[in-house]
Amino acid sequence: MKKLLIFINCFILILPLFTNIAYAGSSEGAYNIEAPEYESEIALLVNADTDTVIYSKNADKVTAPASLTKIVTALVVLDKGDSLSTQITCSKEAIDSILGTGSSIAGLYAGEKTTLEMLLYCLFLVSGNDAAAVFAYHYGKGDPQVFVDDMNAYVAKLGCKNTYFANPHGLDDENDPGFTSEYQSRTTANDMYIIAKHALENETIKKISTKYGKTMPKTNKSDVRYLYNTNPLLNEYSYYYYPGVVGLKTGTTDKAGACLVSSATKNGYTYISIAMRGVTNYYLDGDARNTAYLTCRYMFKWAFENMEMKILADTERILGEAPVEYGRGYDYVSLVPGESVKAVVLNDVTIDDLTVKFSDSFPEKVKAPIDEGEEVGKAYLMYNDVVITEITLVAGHTVKKNYIWAMFNWVLKLVKSPAFYVALIVLALLLCMFFATTKKQRKQKKRQKNTIHIVSDYSKLGR
Repeated sequence: MKKLLIFINCFILILPLFTNIAYAGSSEGAYNIEAPEYESEIALLVNADTDTVIYSKNADKVTAPASLTKIVTALVVLDKGDSLSTQITCSKEAIDSILGTGSSIAGLYAGEKTTLEMLLYCLFLVSGNDAAAVFAYHYGKGDPQVFVDDMNAYVAKLGCKNTYFANPHGLDDENDPGFTSEYQSRTTANDMYIIAKHALENETIKKISTKYGKTMPKTNKSDVRYLYNTNPLLNEYSYYYYPGVVGLKTGTTDKAGACLVSSATKNGYTYISIAMRGVTNYYLDGDARNTAYLTCRYMFKWAFENMEMKILADTERILGEAPVEYGRGYDYVSLVPGESVKAVVLNDVTIDDLTVKFSDSFPEKVKAPIDEGEEVGKAYLMYNDVVITEITLVAGHTVKKNYIWAMFNWVLKLVKSPAFYVALIVLALLLCMFFATTKKQRKQKKRQKNTIHIVSDYSKLGR
């Protein structure tokens, strides 16, 4: 009977643990730009000052880069550290590699000597594939693949996720009908924005790619040549001209379509526009037009007419609240910006038109005590479900800690925790073992007391 009672008591102690376990358990951009009929298949407009995406269409679609490749060619060349006056000889292998392609060239000759700077002008202004090949053979020390590998390493370091270059100029591989295979040149508009922004931070690229015309001095193989930029947005006599344009690069192949990456600065704002997979035979005003050029110009005009930098909220504007754990007198703490919030938005947009979205790392509860102005977490201001800007939210007031309530909850959590029940079970088992062991010892002692010893040697009794 006693063993049965011990078993029942142990089972009662274990039962709560099992009970606890059983119950445990449109356009892709922010703003609606009314797209024209001639819009390119891929388009992206970003405010470069804040990285705010103004308009995005198929910006992650993989496509061929065409001569936009040459932006990275220039970046890798300038990264080598040679001065612009460095003399470079155009190798025969480089010039011969372009023969028969029917592509755009600067008319360089095998054995011709010119400066690094003039080769950059050949690269950007007339989109010379021969200039790109000369760079690749020169800096690849005879092996252009070495230079191309440097190009791919460069864009990977910039953070481009979907960009790969098979050559230094962007010509299509006509043996492969696609551009998404492992060894085909490919990119996206989003990656091209990363590349373009980085390139425009280089003053040499910015200056050269913005120049509309350049005289190339006489060389050992040629008389004076005149180079003109293929970007008509820079030409004030062109149908496509747009004042304030800065660089950057045109490109056209069968796989890439008509492409343009350009930038424009006006009234203190800078935008980068990208158009890819456009056509060159869209008829407008009676003439065939290039939709990549039209699309970039249109996006620039729209942005400068409709967008502006605004202070949306000051440091006293309450943008939300967060629950407080063990707060004395407060269950919630108000959240305000750590500094004034500025962003590029539509002319008539105010803070009331935006929504606040907490970052994934934002705490579910704020632990007291917390001081006024103490950082709570990051959040995003959203418009049409697109991030406008990231903000830091801080506590709008001080919340002290209720230590008594905190201690009570600690004890309560301890009692409810599985570890507590495990400890009770272990203690109960130890007690059961202790009582069982001591009972056995008591019985042994009792038997020893009641045992009659028969003395056979009486002589020892006296000792």
